[in-house]
Amino acid sequence: MKYMLLLTGDGDVPAWDGLNEAEQVALMERFEQFGSECAARGVEILAGEALQNGEAATTVRRSGGKRVISEGPYATAYEGLGGFYLVETPNLDLLLEVSDVLPPYDMEMRPVDSMG
Repeated sequence: MKYMLLLTGDGDVPAWDGLNEAEQVALMERFEQFGSECAARGVEILAGEALQNGEAATTVRRSGGKRVISEGPYATAYEGLGGFYLVETPNLDLLLEVSDVLPPYDMEMRPVDSMG
């Protein structure tokens, strides 16, 4: 089953700019370890990227047949959306287990609905 794993907040992870170089390296090693753990346990990472902050977003809303474009995130609640992984996993329990390897971000795991 496909899941979108959203890194939705900082959780217990300090801001990147507040980390020294050694701490940044250690944090990146956690992401690499996640990739290795997924590969070893049968979870395929289909895509994954870090995202720029919400201030860099462009939001498109549709109302009355018109397109309204605004700067910033769609919803204030997701200003902390920092990255994502799209994964194929045998089950949610396994994804929950391997996600423990990631830095302690807040996360949302949402099943992907097949279109067709």
